[in-house]
Amino acid sequence: FVQAVMASDFSISQFRFLERLLVVHGHWCYKRIAQMICYFFYKNITFGLTIFYFEAFAGFSGQSVYDDWFMLLFNVVLTSLPVISLGVFEQDVSAEICL
Repeated sequence: FVQAVMASDFSISQFRFLERLLVVHGHWCYKRIAQMICYFFYKNITFGLTIFYFEAFAGFSGQSVYDDWFMLLFNVVLTSLPVISLGVFEQDVSAEICL
């Protein structure tokens, strides 16, 4: 039994905890993932379109619109901070309402 617990992602000690895990945390996780998918599409489309429009304006010369440091930090900053803030602060309904 201990090996199965050590090999699993999570374990619950009693079945009474299963309802809260599935209903409450499952609902919150689903909402967060749905919001993050929309955010990632928006972020990548706006970033790609700004590069494309600048290249069209510059005559497709190969000149970069962004500095190298911005290109390196773009996904790190604009991907990690919204995910962390959403994970910490976002709860659309309370746990009691979900149950």
